[in-house]
Amino acid sequence: MTKRRPLSPFEIGYFGHDTRLGSVPIGGMPLYIGSTVRGRIDPDLLQRVLGELAAGHVLLRSHVLENADGTQCFEIDDSYVPALEVRAGGADEYRELVNTRPDWDAGLFRAVLLRGAECTRIVLILHHGISDGRSAFALLDEMWRRYTAHVAGSPLPVGDSDRELVPGVDIQLAQVVSEAEIDGFLGQVLQLAASLGPEAAPRTLPLDGVEDPDGRLALRRISLDAAQTAALVDVAREQGVSVNSLLGGAALAAVRGELDANAGALPMICGHAADLRGVLVPQLPAATILNCASGAGTPALVDRDADPLVLAQAVEAGMRQAMEMRFPALFMRASHRPLDPATSTILTGGPSIALSNIGRLPAHSMPAGVEFVRDDVFAMAASMPPKMTIFTVGDRMTVQVEYDTAEHSHAQLDRVGEAMRAQLDRVSAAALRG
Repeated sequence: MTKRRPLSPFEIGYFGHDTRLGSVPIGGMPLYIGSTVRGRIDPDLLQRVLGELAAGHVLLRSHVLENADGTQCFEIDDSYVPALEVRAGGADEYRELVNTRPDWDAGLFRAVLLRGAECTRIVLILHHGISDGRSAFALLDEMWRRYTAHVAGSPLPVGDSDRELVPGVDIQLAQVVSEAEIDGFLGQVLQLAASLGPEAAPRTLPLDGVEDPDGRLALRRISLDAAQTAALVDVAREQGVSVNSLLGGAALAAVRGELDANAGALPMICGHAADLRGVLVPQLPAATILNCASGAGTPALVDRDADPLVLAQAVEAGMRQAMEMRFPALFMRASHRPLDPATSTILTGGPSIALSNIGRLPAHSMPAGVEFVRDDVFAMAASMPPKMTIFTVGDRMTVQVEYDTAEHSHAQLDRVGEAMRAQLDRVSAAALRG
């Protein structure tokens, strides 16, 4: 087994300082993922499960080593035991936790067990440079399957799904994206930059924030029940769009209310996280711990009273075009080249709102006596543009509105969250009545 490999240019950004991918600050960013439950969690069993997860996924037991020449590499530490901290805490302590930058020198994977008066939170903490949201959710589901099996007295065998240090996603992309394609892509971007005037720049939320002393990074949660979740899926199918496009249309309509009060159409962009696993050869399964997240944007002209279903069609058309031109893969490869100012302005401009839609996930396997409340995920950094993280566990969708309070106030994003909820209610109402 290879014990070391160099970090790829994409990964170096995540392990750097003051680094960005497009408009997103990524240096040192943590990814918090876990579950809130009712019932007792055995910390000794959980500690054993964390060890099994690290044994089965090589990046979870690796650390970053800096060579004498300043280059960085992953080095496997097969003796690594992920730390588990057990402490009392509820919602306030969880917010404090996700506002804390971990000491990554102590390892790239650990966990916290927060025991509250009514609920318990298991929080897995990963360096975002080694995992994206899709593989993190797969890891969380594996954690529950292993924990439940231990409680039943039938532990699962330790897996080896990540036995080798596979190359970074951008290195793998070099096998399917040629330099000539990147040249052509950057030429298209430059032509677009030359054809657009200042009035075409996408509008973004006004900066009105004052850093919250209780935690600079914040979220507002919209929880949908099974009936409304199913209704949104039905509406998307009837409209001939993806659920993601439907959510994008609703999000653009929700944010438009915070922009110019006039009724005219404004240029806006909905940003989207994009999973590159499907374009790799061979394809990587979601269970492989690796950050494979890129991005794309879908433009739209949005009136103040825009119909979210009409906007969903615009988002759908934009996503189809982005996928046809392989924008997420080309963007990732191109972002590590020196860029002229005009091209850089296009590729690093902030979206009006961004979506990180993980999609539908199976309900977790849980032992008797443990009741599922919800999953929790948070991956934000200071100065990151506002985004919505969306995931459906079993039959219930969650929409998290996430933001930096130093740039955007609670009041502003509360209004955006309320508007998003109203748009989703509007979209699903007809299907629910039917």
